[in-house]
Amino acid sequence: MKELRIMLTDDQHEKLMNKLSNEGQKNVEHSTLSGFSITLKEAFPGMSWLTVDMNSDLDLGDVNWEIK
Repeated sequence: MKELRIMLTDDQHEKLMNKLSNEGQKNVEHSTLSGFSITLKEAFPGMSWLTVDMNSDLDLGDVNWEIK
């Protein structure tokens, strides 16, 4: 099985987990099932960033990633 790995800093991980928790709680309160999407963007090799959309966008900034 192949893997797509996206490496996050501790700060990026904390922001991601807070976003998912907070927006998930809003979904429960409003009985909605919005889900979320994670988008990896790359302008050119070495310039990649990650966004998470769950009710609104969270730009996590620069990330390193690899396909194994």
